[in-house]
Formats: sequence, C-alpha cells, structure tokens
Amino acid sequence: KLPPLARAALYLHSCLFRFLLSLPTLQGIWLAASPKLSDDKTLVLDLEGTDGRERGEDDTNFERQSALFALAVSDVLLINLWHHDVGREHGSGKPLLKTILQENLKLFDSGKKKTLVFVIRDRSLKTPLEALAKTLREDLEKIWNGLSKPENEGRDDGKAWELDGHFDLIFTSLPNYEEKEEEFEAEATLLRSKFKKSNEENYLPSEKSVPGSALSMSMDQIWSTIKENKNLDLPAHRVMVATVRCDQSILELSHDFSENAEVKALEDEASASLLGDYGSRCKGVVETYLSRFDDLVEFFEDSVIASKRLELTEKLGQIMSGATSAQNDFCRMDALSFYGKEVGALDKDKFAERAAKVKSESLEMFDTSVMNVSITDETPKEVEDLRVRLEGEILAIYNARIKDLKSLIMESMKKVLSKALYMPFTNTFEDLPEDTWGTLRSVKTKVMKEQCQSIEEELGGLGLDADNLEGCREELTSFGKERYTSLIEESVKSAPKILKDKFVKSFCYDGKGTPRVWGPKVDVGAINLDAKKEAAKALCLLTVSQIEKEQKELTKVEEALDTLTSSEGSDLSPVFASDSWPGVEKECVLLDPMECRSVWRQMESEVSYTISQAVTAHEAAKQASNRGPPLWTIIAMVLLGWNEIMSVLYNPLLLIFLVLLFVFGRAVWLRIDIGSELEKGFIPALVSISLKITPILIEVCQQFAWQVKEAIEKNAEAGKPKEKVATNATPTSKKDD
Repeated sequence: KLPPLARAALYLHSCLFRFLLSLPTLQGIWLAASPKLSDDKTLVLDLEGTDGRERGEDDTNFERQSALFALAVSDVLLINLWHHDVGREHGSGKPLLKTILQENLKLFDSGKKKTLVFVIRDRSLKTPLEALAKTLREDLEKIWNGLSKPENEGRDDGKAWELDGHFDLIFTSLPNYEEKEEEFEAEATLLRSKFKKSNEENYLPSEKSVPGSALSMSMDQIWSTIKENKNLDLPAHRVMVATVRCDQSILELSHDFSENAEVKALEDEASASLLGDYGSRCKGVVETYLSRFDDLVEFFEDSVIASKRLELTEKLGQIMSGATSAQNDFCRMDALSFYGKEVGALDKDKFAERAAKVKSESLEMFDTSVMNVSITDETPKEVEDLRVRLEGEILAIYNARIKDLKSLIMESMKKVLSKALYMPFTNTFEDLPEDTWGTLRSVKTKVMKEQCQSIEEELGGLGLDADNLEGCREELTSFGKERYTSLIEESVKSAPKILKDKFVKSFCYDGKGTPRVWGPKVDVGAINLDAKKEAAKALCLLTVSQIEKEQKELTKVEEALDTLTSSEGSDLSPVFASDSWPGVEKECVLLDPMECRSVWRQMESEVSYTISQAVTAHEAAKQASNRGPPLWTIIAMVLLGWNEIMSVLYNPLLLIFLVLLFVFGRAVWLRIDIGSELEKGFIPALVSISLKITPILIEVCQQFAWQVKEAIEKNAEAGKPKEKVATNATPTSKKDD
C-alpha cells in the first residue's frame, strides 16, 4: 500500500493515468482516460486503499463495494503489492480478498475469465520473482479452495472449480522508483505495452467489452445494484445494456426510416402498381439501415445484436408492410388474372389436365413475384395466407369454368337428343301406323342409350368423378323423358287434326294412294265407314300412352271407340260418360273418354264438308251414267247410214274385217278400262291412257296371233282323224296278237 504520491507515480509510469491530488490519501473511486494509451481508448480506475484512516478501521462496507465494482467493470485488475507483504496474512490483504470472493463468487462465474495482474513493487534482488509468484499462487489457491462453491452448478468435473479455470494470473515486478528511476521507467514502458491491442502478448481480453457509448449507463446500473446489496449478474447486465442500447438504436433508425424520402416515394409507387424492382430497392434501403445499426451496436453482446437486428428488420418490414402487402396483392391479382384468362380459353378436350398445368404455372408465377417483392428470404405468414386465398380463388374459377363447360356440353347434348327424338316422334304421330308405340319405344331406347353412352366421351376431359358423371346421365335421361313426354303431349293436342288427316287419307284415297273418283258405282257409305274406323284406330293409339311399356288390356277402350263410328247415338258406349278408362292406369291416359268424345265430334265437324262433297259428286255421276242418246239421234243414224250398212252386208271381206276390228277394239277397250280412267279426270285419263296404250296393243296383238295360230293347228289336226286312229290302233292289234 503505497502512499498517494508513490501510487500516482506507479500509475503514471505504467501509463495508465495520473491523479493530481491535494488530499493526503485517495478517497472514493476515480476514473480517467490514459493519456499515453489514447489510441486504444483505455480507461483506468483508481480505488481508495483498504488502509485509509478517513473511513475508520471498522468501515469495510465501502471497501467491499468498491472492490466488487472494480471486479465488475474492469477487464484487467492490477493488484499493487509490496514485496515484503507477500506471504503475510494482513499485509497482503488476504482477509479482504477472501470476504469479497466469498460474498460475490457468482460474479467470478460470469462466463469470462478475469485477468489478475499482481504488480510487486520495490523488488529485491535477493528474492526472485518466481518465488514470490509461487507464494502468491499458493495463498490464492488456499483462499479459493476454502470458499464454499454454489451447489446448483451441476458440474461433475472436479477441474471445473480450479482457480485457473476462472482467472488468468499474471505476476510481474517493478524496482524501487526512488532508487532506480531509469530502470523503473523502462520496465513501466514495457508494462504499458501489455495494454495495447497491437501487442500479441497483451493482457487485454479477446471478448468484446461494453462500448463507450453505453459505459456510463452500465457503470451506473452496476453501482446501483452493488449499493442495494443485490446479486450482481454480469452476463444479464451486459445483455441488459446491449438490449437498452439496441432498443434506442432501433427506435432512432425506425423513425428515420419512416421519414426517409426514398422510402415514401417507394411506398407511393408500390401502392399504384406492381414494381418489378420493388424487392431489390426495398432490400437496398433496409440493408443501409441495418449497416448503420451494426455500426452503432458493434461492441455489444453478439446474441443481443443478432436478435435485435432481426427485430429491426421486422420493424422496418412493418413500416413497409402497407407497400409490401399492396405488392403481394398485385402479385395475387396478376396470377389470378393469368389463370382466369388461360382457363377461360380452354375447351372441353383435356380440360382438367391443362387446367392443372395452368394452375401450377399461376402459383409458380405468384411465388416468383412474391420473392421478387419480399424484403426477407423467409416466407411471411401473410404471403402464406395470400397463397391460400389465391388457391381458393383459383379453385372457384376452375369450378365456375367446369360448370360453364358442363352446362354448354349438356345443352349441346340436349339439343342433339331433342333433335334425335323430334323427327321420329313427329313423323310417327303423323302417320300413326299400327305399331306406333313399339316404334316410338325402340326410337326412345336407342336414342337415350346412344346419348348416355356419349356422356363419358363428351365430359371425360373435364375430370369429373363418377358421381358427377352419373348425375349428368340422370339429368340427360330426365331431360329426354321430359322431351318425349312433351312431344307426345303436343301430338295429343293435335288429335283432331291427326284424326282428320287419317280420315281424309282413307276416305279420299284408295289403297294405292290414288285420289278417289266418285263414280256411279262407288259405295260412299262403306268408304265413309271404313274411314271412320281408321280414325277410331288412330284415336285409340292417341288415347293411352305406351311409351314406357306396352298396354295389353286395351280391348274395352277399342270397343268403346268403335261405337263412335256408328251413326246412331244409341250405340254409343256408356264409358264416354266417365272420366277414366277401365283397366288403364291413370298415369298412362292421354285422353280420357270425355276428351275422346270431344275430339271425335270436332273431327266429324271438320270432315262433314268432305263427305258432303263426295256424296254430291257420286250423285252427279249416277245421274250422268243413266242418260242414253235421244231416239231421233238413233233414227237419223239408221237412215243416214243405210247404204253403208247394206254395202257391208253384201261384202264378206269387209264384214269379216269389221268383225275382227270390233273384236280387237273391244279387247283393247276392256283392258284400258276407260270408265275407271275417266273417273280420275279428263286430263289424268289422257295421260294414263297414253302411257298404257302401247303395251296394251302389243299384248292384244300377241294374244290375237296366238289364238289364230291355235285355231289353224286345231283345223289341221281335225283334217287327219283316220291316220291318227290307224297309228294308234297298230300297237293294239299287235298286243292282241
């Protein structure tokens, strides 16, 4: 323990700092920058001695507090010893060191080794430094081993609590200043070099210390903790200091970032449209502020800096969150627009496969765009949510397009089905053959089967599942049923017209389809009755639907409708007084009895004029056929042609020729049947006769020639009767012989 001047001289020549004091001894804790270590910015603490008389002999509280403070804030602790005190119990300060270590053991276990430099002044040539260092080490180990260690460390290694595991012990010495001033200054200069970072053998720790900007706050917090007799946790304290300083830097940089003109301009541009270089520009600005942050907190705890750097990045990202969100939304809308445009142009062929490819391209476009506008390399939760939203919107567009395509395909198939049913049903109801319902059932079954089989081919490219395809089949089947039911109902509504056409066809045309000529021999009543029966058969076909299955019990219906053909009202079936047909399901009835009666009456009223016209023409023909030539015409023909008659009678050849001509002409007349031909009308009769005359003449000539030949052969055979008999008799006589 040097007097003030000696201690000041020691610190001066070790180039730490100098106190110019007017007091006889140093009081309190003094701090100053070393004037000769200004390049390394070294700060030196000088503490009040442990043997000062100002505080009294028993006041060791401040001594313990100041020693603990020095241990907490310093990187290197210089312990000043007189070489004669080495090995002494009280002279070397063993009790005080033991008390400090015992009360504040956790301070030394702060995770960093403290450097203790023992400076032995006024060394003697008789006692080497190695012996003094050995004595000091033994004393320190004895004190250290005698301290009680914390039980909650959980360390099984016995070496963990060795003294060298917690301290770097360095021992050096200096000569007497008054006796050997030059030697003292030389060795002090050498000692000073140990506190320069440029010296490879320096005493300075490799770990980062508290930066100068936070030193005042750190010391203030440490001293406050020591004065309140609280446990001093240096690692937590360093973390606290680093946290406070980093928070201040984050606050300042965040405020400056939000007021930056470049940032505001970027936000305005980002809110207007999608920027291709938004991410790079934003990253550039953010990296600039992160670099400033790194410069401000360079010497603080690395773990705190790393976490606070991430916090600053998040803070800056939050400032840009509005612009970034707008850019992300633009990316979503671009990807969605691309998907909608591409999918909207797809047709039914391989739609599902091509739509899946377009979806993959759209999501890849979104991911690429989002990475281009992202500030960080990680995918934010907002982007993940936005991607999920995009996938939902893509699915909605896909389902809508599927629905539209399916509707278009189904409408097209319905049109084809409707067209395929319309003509067969319409034509069949116009003709109304006896197997009308059988034909319609065959047509219905064939068309429905073909259309249902083509559903998989038409809808296969949409990627629909089995349930959807089955639903489409059911929809098409239901439409087909509605369509042919509608066609049947429309035909039934035209029942009066159909019956009229059926009646007119049977009444006005013969079996060959030739229009009837109401000649004198035509039975109009029978033809009328036959035509009504045909109309009744047609009405029977229109009365009961047999499109789903054949109705076998229709005898009563046919019998009832046959009574409509009777001209007498008393023969009408009593069924026409009811609204149902006996033995027929109500669902199959198209026309009930009363409706049939009404349709029949309407048909009769419409064909009555046709019947009356036929009757009138028949009566006129009968009257025309009963007329003969007048008597005076016959008398005039005989008187005027008497000479010709006589000449024919007296000329056999002419008479024979006229007879043959008459026979020939009569044969031609009978074959032509001029009477029936004239019933068609004069012009049609001429056309028909002109077409028939040549074949008839050839046929009559051939027949006349054959008959002449046959007559000649018969006359020739009649002239040789005996020769024929003799020829035939010869074998008989031989037989008799």
